[in-house]
Amino acid sequence: MNRKETNITKSEQKLLRLLWREGPMSVMQITGKLEQETGWSKQAVISFLRRMETKELVTYEQKGRTRYYLPIHSEEAVAKKERSTFLQNFYHGRLGLMISAMAQENALSQEDIQEIRKVLDALKPREDGENT
Repeated sequence: MNRKETNITKSEQKLLRLLWREGPMSVMQITGKLEQETGWSKQAVISFLRRMETKELVTYEQKGRTRYYLPIHSEEAVAKKERSTFLQNFYHGRLGLMISAMAQENALSQEDIQEIRKVLDALKPREDGENT
């Protein structure tokens, strides 16, 4: 997944979630769905979509005079890229550093710790002795 810019703003996330959930939508449909919650005007939605086109997050299908916008990448692909970017930007790509920082800040609940243990316990060692 190649994007010209690496970060996705909260507004762009909101638009992507809507498009993943609803499928291709016109500017008017998007505005109608989000106007009450966000207060975004039609022009604001157009501005977000143009920026998202530049970032290669969305594309559109032209039907008559109307453009129907849709995400280029799956939700899973975008989430994976964003996790990787976050980890690289803040923890030099090291998950252990992030978990350690969260543990020191008491940001991990007992439920979080149990989930991490389950994931680690489920890992099978590779033949060369390293975990996958």
